[in-house]
Amino acid sequence: MPPLPVSPPHDPYDPSRTAPVGRESEYRRLDHALDRCAAGAGSVIVLHGSVGSGRSDLLYAFTDTAAERGVQVLVGTGSPLEREFPLGLARQLLQGADLAPEEAATAEALLAEGAASGTVPAPSDRPTGQLTQRVLEGLFRLVRGLAERAPVLIAVDDRQDADPQSLEFLLYLVRRTRGTGVLTVLSSRETMTPAHPLFEVELARQPHHQHIRLDLLGTELVAEVLRTRLGAAAAERHAAEAHTLTGGNPLLVHSLVGDQERAGSPGTLVVGEGYRRGLMHCLHRIDPLALHYARGVAVLGTGATPELLAELLLLAPDALPRALYLLHAAGLFRDGGFRHPTAAGDLLAAMRPLELAALHQRAGRLLRAAGATAATVDGHARVAEGHLRSSLGPAPAAGAGDPGAVLPEFGGGGGAWEVPGPGSGTESAVTADAAAEDTAGEEAGATGGFGPVPAHPLQLWSGRAPAGPAVECVPTLPGTVTDADTALRHELKRLRHHFWHGRIDEGTAALARFEAVPGQAVHTEALRHWLAYWYPALLPNPARRTGPHDGATADRGDGMRLLAALLAGTVSPEDAVVRAELVLRAGRLGGVRTESLTAALTVLLYADRADRATHWCTPLAERAGARCGAHWHALLAALRAEAALRQGDLRSADEAGRAAFAHVRPEAWGVAVGLPLATMAAARTALGLHQDAAHFLELATPAGLEQTPAGLHHRYALAGHRLALGRAEQALADYRACGDTMARWGVDHLPAIAPWRLGAARAQLALGRPGSAAALADQQLARLGPVGHPRIRGLALRIRAAAGGPAERTELLERAVGLLEEAGAESELAAALGDLSEAHQHDGDPGRARRADRRVRRTPALAVVPLRAQAPAPVSLLPVPLPVSLPPVSPLPMAGRPLPAVGVPVAAPAESTAGGLSEAEGRVAELAARGLSNRDIARKLYITVSTVEQHLTRVYRKLGVRRRVDLARLLGPVPPGAADGAPPRPDFPRRADLVAG
Repeated sequence: MPPLPVSPPHDPYDPSRTAPVGRESEYRRLDHALDRCAAGAGSVIVLHGSVGSGRSDLLYAFTDTAAERGVQVLVGTGSPLEREFPLGLARQLLQGADLAPEEAATAEALLAEGAASGTVPAPSDRPTGQLTQRVLEGLFRLVRGLAERAPVLIAVDDRQDADPQSLEFLLYLVRRTRGTGVLTVLSSRETMTPAHPLFEVELARQPHHQHIRLDLLGTELVAEVLRTRLGAAAAERHAAEAHTLTGGNPLLVHSLVGDQERAGSPGTLVVGEGYRRGLMHCLHRIDPLALHYARGVAVLGTGATPELLAELLLLAPDALPRALYLLHAAGLFRDGGFRHPTAAGDLLAAMRPLELAALHQRAGRLLRAAGATAATVDGHARVAEGHLRSSLGPAPAAGAGDPGAVLPEFGGGGGAWEVPGPGSGTESAVTADAAAEDTAGEEAGATGGFGPVPAHPLQLWSGRAPAGPAVECVPTLPGTVTDADTALRHELKRLRHHFWHGRIDEGTAALARFEAVPGQAVHTEALRHWLAYWYPALLPNPARRTGPHDGATADRGDGMRLLAALLAGTVSPEDAVVRAELVLRAGRLGGVRTESLTAALTVLLYADRADRATHWCTPLAERAGARCGAHWHALLAALRAEAALRQGDLRSADEAGRAAFAHVRPEAWGVAVGLPLATMAAARTALGLHQDAAHFLELATPAGLEQTPAGLHHRYALAGHRLALGRAEQALADYRACGDTMARWGVDHLPAIAPWRLGAARAQLALGRPGSAAALADQQLARLGPVGHPRIRGLALRIRAAAGGPAERTELLERAVGLLEEAGAESELAAALGDLSEAHQHDGDPGRARRADRRVRRTPALAVVPLRAQAPAPVSLLPVPLPVSLPPVSPLPMAGRPLPAVGVPVAAPAESTAGGLSEAEGRVAELAARGLSNRDIARKLYITVSTVEQHLTRVYRKLGVRRRVDLARLLGPVPPGAADGAPPRPDFPRRADLVAG
């Protein structure tokens, strides 16, 4: 290796001349490592610091100096947008290498081979096992060949955003470069949790590893920066104030100095556009959780308690200290708040208006509950209203006969939200006509008797508003109603409307006043049965006193009474299923209120017969047609989504959930919104789309939701989401909270409402406590009794098998498979079959293991040829399509087997995608399913007919089919735009399809 050029006496590489101001000591350590590299002693150095700490400036200043000294510099930068490109960072490094033509060809071939083998997703914390020895050794030989000609500097910026395959290559490289002239410098930003912890652990084990942390600049170093750029006088005058404003963050310091240079010499420190832009740059590049925390502080102010911030941001309290540490470590916060008064406003101004409105709305509700002043709460209400209006445009003018526009409420009333219509003041609010009123009565029954929904001309999504009459929800003024029956109907509507919006205190007081009038209590019997379901702990359940009514009335038309009786435990689930289907059968013939029909469907769900609920949803929807209002169709779609979710039909669950919001706007759902939101979140969690799930769980909900079954479903979905993210302790607490709620309501005898014991058992397995998991599963099995509940029983047996020993696992799994098959729970059946196949393999019975595998491939939930999983992204309530394929179901962690990485599908063999087919096989299978001949497929894909035949042979074997018609059945209908036979493309949501929030 030729030596580096001898430095002249004045030493042009003096760190004081080339290092960024304040980083001379760090630069000196890098320069010393470069000298050792020139002597043939390689090393690896990690530059670590907070956002804006000057890591990139130091790294690139060092690479410039190294290049001037004749060192071969290979530079690459990680990016979140390229994290999914296998060996993308390695390609950047080698593109800057001085390779001979044959070496460049070898490098390209190795990178292509490595990228192909790296298409199987790896757990984010284990960037190994994806590249073959041939690829790793070949790339290493290329770098070693470069080092034999001259010293090599490998400089990687933003290493935390690199692709796993490139990190695997870097690990392979640094293990072998200690005795070579290769210096590797990796720059990474401080985050809440390391993106690849095992990479960092393995890197730190290397004897030639060094760690350099870039701390914030002290006051003296800030003064030096000012002295260098503004002069000694400005440095002496402004150094202390500049350090207070920037916290010593180098990016903010230089941004602030730039403001002074543009302002001239005003004599005072100018905080201009440069500083504000630099601060926003830091906040939006910091860890997302820290950014989320900063937004919460911007909304509530520095005086907010940690408990209030955690509630506002829907975060676990133990996550807040780490987020606060990152903000302080970067110099962005001081004493728990921003360093400059404009920072909070600038940060909130960068948010989407609808997202910001929801945050202020939630803040108002929490502050009201915490006893804040009315002025503070109304201030948040006005801000939220302003952001809604600025985003959605002005409300259309209310003409004659239109109800007054009403914006979403905090759940406790409050005039700040109301937009008066033309009849405000002394005039009456305009009521709906008789036809609309009749339809409203039907729709009130459809929503379980929730009553009319306030008009809301401002939409929370683009496109046309859902159809359906706007029904007034204001008190009837004296003298406007003369018919006694109509007046009674209006009064009962007002009572239900209070509870609909979660205004429990107002509703309870109004109900007491109404029943205090002699002879009026008889008219609230139906309302009390309705309240027995929606607010189980509010009033005594009438069914506990009377039991279910026998005879034609109870069987044919009183589904709400039947639901109350099921909750009270005065009718068994098996008997309730029979009676509910009698109600639904009568409903097909007409003459049964829609409230009774939706209650009967709920009975089937809570009796663990989601298969029967799915069976009845279609004929009821056909029966309804255009005769029923939007709210009936919305609630039916929500129940259909929940039934599909419980059967493992995730695509149908997502589609039905979106249909529910297409019929009725989210803010018009009242407290019932928790049900479709929970279903959508659970479906997205099961699909591995955790960011989408978090979006649905973070949407604003009415006050009082937690006192309803919809709130219980919402909490259960949140627990499942946290468990999927690896927050097992938080999930366990949520599951236990669900159990406490069910016990307090007296409905713990119905585990199908929210099987919290099974969720808690899964959390215990994730925490490595199989004994606790087995105890919970045994408790659930004991409470089920000898018959019924096939789905819950099958799930409990599967968990029991995972927590138990190998000797009993096979028998338990065989029983679980039979029960899940009976219940029609497709995705859980596929997971149980996968566990059963593994158990057979462990027992030394490969034949039975193969048969179980074939059954897995034939399970409809998994019989889809995957193309590419959708990247998690925020979603709206628009009908954005799901990913083309469903991820395979991850197995439960068995006793003695580690938990799979959270949110990552189980790795398939290296030559295949996660679903069993390689990308090439998937393309061929799609075209064959569309009816193209082998020759046409070969022409479309530019391959030979023989290659097509080989791909099809493997496809048939992997999917367990024999003919092309079977492929068409598995793949479903041809996607839009694919009729020309072109290879399908992943159907990702377009940016234009997404709504802010």
